[in-house]
Amino acid sequence: MNKFEKILLTIFFIEIFVGGGGRLIDFGVVSIRQVLFLLLIATFVIRIVKTKAIFNKEVNTFFRMNPVTNGIYLLLCWFVVSSIMGFVNGHPLGAIVTDFLRVLFFVVYFPLAYYISKERFSLQRIITLLKYSALMVAIFTITVSLLGKTVFVDNFKPFYDFMNWVMNDDLFFRPSNSVFYKSHFFVLIGLIISLNELLNRTYSKMNTAMVILGSISVLWSETRGFLLAFMLSVLMIIVLDVKIIVDPIKGLAKKMQKLIQSKQFIRKFAISMVVVIAVPFLYKYMTLERFETTTVEKTTTNDQKKTNKTNTIAEPEVNDVSVNARMDFIVASKDILVHPRNLILGTGYGTEVAGRITGIEMSFLDILVEQGLIGLTTWCFLFLIVYYNYYIAYKKGQKPNTIDISLMAAFMGILLLTNINPFINNPIGISFFLILLVVSQRKKELIINEELR
Repeated sequence: MNKFEKILLTIFFIEIFVGGGGRLIDFGVVSIRQVLFLLLIATFVIRIVKTKAIFNKEVNTFFRMNPVTNGIYLLLCWFVVSSIMGFVNGHPLGAIVTDFLRVLFFVVYFPLAYYISKERFSLQRIITLLKYSALMVAIFTITVSLLGKTVFVDNFKPFYDFMNWVMNDDLFFRPSNSVFYKSHFFVLIGLIISLNELLNRTYSKMNTAMVILGSISVLWSETRGFLLAFMLSVLMIIVLDVKIIVDPIKGLAKKMQKLIQSKQFIRKFAISMVVVIAVPFLYKYMTLERFETTTVEKTTTNDQKKTNKTNTIAEPEVNDVSVNARMDFIVASKDILVHPRNLILGTGYGTEVAGRITGIEMSFLDILVEQGLIGLTTWCFLFLIVYYNYYIAYKKGQKPNTIDISLMAAFMGILLLTNINPFINNPIGISFFLILLVVSQRKKELIINEELR
């Protein structure tokens, strides 16, 4: 791996982690993310040709046939089928192209499968880039939100217009003047990783700053899906910790005794439970901050025959337009999927669902409508492979480290999140998914190869 490739990969990951929707810098119709995507693919192909490694599966990952590669190829083929079906069904060509290009990012798996390794571009380097990038995004979004809530609170429109001009319309301001940015996705992941490291006594200034500033940034994004994903990730960390601690112990009583005797686990469990318990209260706060509250009068009768009196109670009712929109998507999708052919094959890219054409807010439902059960099954197959690879490595004696546990937990949270906020079927979520596929597959292969020696 030469210096140019290291620089390219560094820029590629930083852009993914901080670049939001990918159009902070564009060159006409082509964005910086698309340029880096094409450059990474081209650089990898040049390496294969230049080193005459066309038939060398260690380098040419296009020919490295394993469950992950086969799943990627199957998914890419089905993307083409979904595009053709969208065209046949008369969907807008622009919407079909947009949907197809969004998921074509899966092709990046092949260069990443070669470059991400201990000898070339390590996982630890990627995690370091992610943390620094997430911290930068956290500081930026906190600053913008503070300015919106204080300095520009009485003259917000010019500030709003200026910030969206600078950020190429990639910021989403809440009614409270807080801001949501798509790279909050990686702030959440960085927060989960740093929190788990702190709970495991890996103290550092970066982890401390990430937990404090990352928490504030995520809370001020007022994205309730982040809270749910964070809560599930913390629970997943506890489950994995418990399994690792008690697996070597025989008998339920001895397992429980081992857990109770582990002071570090008890401390970590207690702090994690406090975090989990706090989530419902923060969820309610976010809901009240984001949506209008109307007063509904409710009349109750108190023994009218005796007192002949009625009481009127004013009850607050939240106009949660976000939930309402998702219910519309579910109902409209049900009407589309009632036909067996649509359910199995999907209706193709560019499908309009409840007035939305270029993707709805629930990724799994979006995949089911456009790609059918065949497409959704293929996606789920790849999701499960991540955990299967880690499981095989664990059963063969490779104990997951703190980073492994954090990544598995974060990914579980992301799978929940993507059913509320669409991440997994666009380059932001796909990039994290691909990293996990590469890392988990390599971990499994390393332990198997060691056994064969």
